[in-house]
Amino acid sequence: MKAFKSHTALLIISNTITIIPYLYFLSLSKEQSLSAALAFALFYTFRMTGIFFLQTLTALFAPSLLAASVLIGGAGALVGILSTWWSVALLPAAGLLGISASWLPPADLMVRQKAKLTEQPLKNDWKEALFYLLVLLFALRLPDDLQGVGLFGSYFALFVLAAKSSQTFNNLPKRPLMQRNQLFNKQFLLYFFFFLLLFGLRSARLIKSNALFEWAITGFLFLFALLLITLTKRSRSWEQPLHLNVLTFIRGVIGNFLFLFGSVYVTGRLGAQALSTHVYLPYALGLFGAMFLGGKLAHRLEKQLVPTYLLGLMAGVLLFSSDTLIPISLFVISFFNAGLNQWLTKQYLTAKPGAIEQQSLAKYATQSKGSLVHQFLLMTLLFVILRFEHQPLAFLFQLSGTTATNQTSRIQSFLEPAKWGSIAGVLCLLVGGLVVFRRNRKEK
Repeated sequence: MKAFKSHTALLIISNTITIIPYLYFLSLSKEQSLSAALAFALFYTFRMTGIFFLQTLTALFAPSLLAASVLIGGAGALVGILSTWWSVALLPAAGLLGISASWLPPADLMVRQKAKLTEQPLKNDWKEALFYLLVLLFALRLPDDLQGVGLFGSYFALFVLAAKSSQTFNNLPKRPLMQRNQLFNKQFLLYFFFFLLLFGLRSARLIKSNALFEWAITGFLFLFALLLITLTKRSRSWEQPLHLNVLTFIRGVIGNFLFLFGSVYVTGRLGAQALSTHVYLPYALGLFGAMFLGGKLAHRLEKQLVPTYLLGLMAGVLLFSSDTLIPISLFVISFFNAGLNQWLTKQYLTAKPGAIEQQSLAKYATQSKGSLVHQFLLMTLLFVILRFEHQPLAFLFQLSGTTATNQTSRIQSFLEPAKWGSIAGVLCLLVGGLVVFRRNRKEK
């Protein structure tokens, strides 16, 4: 494979496209317009479920997938620029960017790993990367009437730079991008239902539809029960060892606890103005801290590395019990979850060096399953608490608001049992993950 000239633009896109557009579409959805609400739901749903479509393919070629991801993302950013003058353009822009956000990170991982195997490592200019990141953050802070043009324009420029500087479209294999299994195989149908349920759940919260919310929760519980019943049979065909599947699933759950429940809880308790200091900043600091210190930690701890990550996550989740310690809690969770991700990536890609595409998809898909399951169980927990306290669903919908009216005693009393239920559930999962990992190590 021919060496890439520069990987910097792809690096920034891969590490920001799941977060920054999410924050932008989320801020738009609070305008209460139908197009803005559906745009967020489309972006989020495609971002979370797009990876599952790739798993239904019999063959997948990393360079072609990366090129498709860049092309789709660039098209989404270009259409997004038009949304400043034509609001309906938000819908295709959100869908295209959501697909790119789902496909580009695993495609980038595949290509980077293949480059390492051919001893042609990709080049990153960290000063250039910092500049690109600052441009995106600046665009996110622009006034509302300029924010869309600034953000979509910045991403469009990055996609063009990625295509040009990394030679994404050069020397592509003369094969189709992907080969399909049977069009309506079981896996495709399963995740098609997941797509509908997730889209319904996110749309219901944004358009404040009680019926749609209840339909999505009921549908998920039915599907979740079906998957649990068939778990033993399906586990026999797993290609990954049990401990690897469990830890990857846990990483998805933790990521959703950090970002989704953390955002919901902080908004309800402290108001939306506290999100930047209590959620987004600790998340970013933990992520970058793990990026720079993860290697040193892995070198020093070696065999105790994974138990340390899991114990660190337990400590972070426990710290969440105190409102004053929430920023520290989310920093600790972000740091150890990112470290666990580094370890998992290494395990997946060294287990079968000749099957990089399949291993990368397996990792990202299992993470997404953890995130989806946690999201639906969290919403089910909130729904049950509301029904138990004889409160309307409007309370749950208010948690997405931005005004100080959120901070009522009734909403705070509703969030308290939700917090403890979430903490207990995540701690049980982490303890289970630690037990499974240690049992696997003893068997070796």
